[in-house]
Amino acid sequence: MSGTPSSDRQHQTYAQFHARLKIEILGLITPAIIAEHQDHPLGRHSDALARVVNFFRRPPRYALYSAVPMRQWQLIRMPIVPGAPPAPLDGPVFTSEAEAIHAIFLRHIADLHAE
Repeated sequence: MSGTPSSDRQHQTYAQFHARLKIEILGLITPAIIAEHQDHPLGRHSDALARVVNFFRRPPRYALYSAVPMRQWQLIRMPIVPGAPPAPLDGPVFTSEAEAIHAIFLRHIADLHAE
């Protein structure tokens, strides 16, 4: 039931948890972590980078759309509302999947700083 004291308390508790986690994640984002992701956007990561990447899997999420399969990638924002279409983002079309994945990572960092 929405609006009940227990659901309000759950929402408040989650908001507090998210705020503390955001501060922790911001502390992990360093030039070295960004460079590590740029060098190896996929595969095994250090513990710190793995924690940052895992945090970025929460909504709102970004993804890649490949109009020309395996040759061109564009960033899209995944919908929060089920059934809504993804929204393409203005920006470059990438010819390297690794560069596109790193661009998503940088977009998440910018969003985190903007919150």
